[in-house]
Amino acid sequence: MKAYQAVSETAIGGREADAACFRLLLIELEKARDNADPVVRSAVLDKHQQMWGLIMRANISETGAPTPQEDRELFIRLADQAQRYGIKMLVDSSLSIEPLIEIARNVLEGLEATSVVESDMSYDVF
Repeated sequence: MKAYQAVSETAIGGREADAACFRLLLIELEKARDNADPVVRSAVLDKHQQMWGLIMRANISETGAPTPQEDRELFIRLADQAQRYGIKMLVDSSLSIEPLIEIARNVLEGLEATSVVESDMSYDVF
């Protein structure tokens, strides 16, 4: 979670920081998928749970950058689903990590698409 805090404190914008965090999360989740060691899997799931907890708290409160209500509700639902499945995985080691990878990948793709659109729009002012 130090990585999340470090990225969020840099000069890059909110969505860019969020995308960077999801890139890091994907690396960790894929590492757990490719490693049979239960200690590695547990450590990655712990990071996963912490990150989604931060995202949920950030979207429940209205502090920080203004985020449309619809987006906040979507992030809260995704955080809830991801955390619930993460808890199931902590209890049942036979469950696949792929659903968590898929959620993170989908969020990252959405953040990257939004960043590109916002970037393109900033040039339209000139």
